[in-house]
Amino acid sequence: MKPGLALGLVAVSLLALSVACARDRSAPGLYRSYCQRCHGPEGEGPKKPVKLYPHLSLQASPMVLRGDRGAVRQRIVEGDGPMPAFKKRLTPEELERLIDLTLQLPKRQRRQRE
Repeated sequence: MKPGLALGLVAVSLLALSVACARDRSAPGLYRSYCQRCHGPEGEGPKKPVKLYPHLSLQASPMVLRGDRGAVRQRIVEGDGPMPAFKKRLTPEELERLIDLTLQLPKRQRRQRE
């Protein structure tokens, strides 16, 4: 292998690694990465209700509305039905930030309506 090619491959590998490490681990970044696909950008869930999974809307979820931090934590950590477990993907601090954001979703929606 030519030295220039090897150096180029190393540079590309380091760049890819730095991009992966720079991924946004803030609460909104974690939500975008792990939650938004199913729960929507503001936790509103799909526009058309899904009969089998009525609580895709985090804004209408009973556990979120009553502020049940333990239940929200358990659901994120263990998953349920089609929702995967995130125990191995989130640090304890990231988990707590994501729970905080999740519990704020209904309040943010109400403020936007006012």
